[in-house]
Amino acid sequence: STATNYNPLATIDDSSCTYLSNDLFISEYSEGSSYNKYIEIYNGSGVTVDLSTYAIWKITNGGSWPEHIFSLSGSLADGEVYVMAHSSADTSILILADTASSSQVFNFNGDDAVGIAKNGMLIDLVGTDGPDPGSGWDVAGVSNATKDHTLVRKCSITQGDTNWIASAGVDSLTSQWIVYPQ
Repeated sequence: STATNYNPLATIDDSSCTYLSNDLFISEYSEGSSYNKYIEIYNGSGVTVDLSTYAIWKITNGGSWPEHIFSLSGSLADGEVYVMAHSSADTSILILADTASSSQVFNFNGDDAVGIAKNGMLIDLVGTDGPDPGSGWDVAGVSNATKDHTLVRKCSITQGDTNWIASAGVDSLTSQWIVYPQ
């Protein structure tokens, strides 16, 4: 599938991206100071999705999937995003969140991997299992980009990817992500 309204020269997502995908995927990841963290998932499947078959997984400081699990509920309409944040995040984040929780899943740092699973199978991720990467993972040629940055999926990406090395890319051309400041 290809995205419609896709401008390859765009540097920000002005909500004009329309992804066509076969399942949910992480469209945005933000790791800020204190509890100012959130994960956004996107549904471009063409149908409303029952979220009860999905969960957000997290690994703290290296390890194996899943160390922490946050089960989702409700539904997500086609073309919509679902934002999950820590309940102690800044009001500017909380007013946009669909779910706010003090769950360990939403208390992540740059060296903590997060992913979305469907029926117990990982379908997309930021970071990976295995050894602690130190401060964070490199993304699009930016060192430690998963720490104190916001990652936004490029409009050209239409599905999740469980190969973090390929997803992160070695530079801005090979990465599935655009890296923004904290």
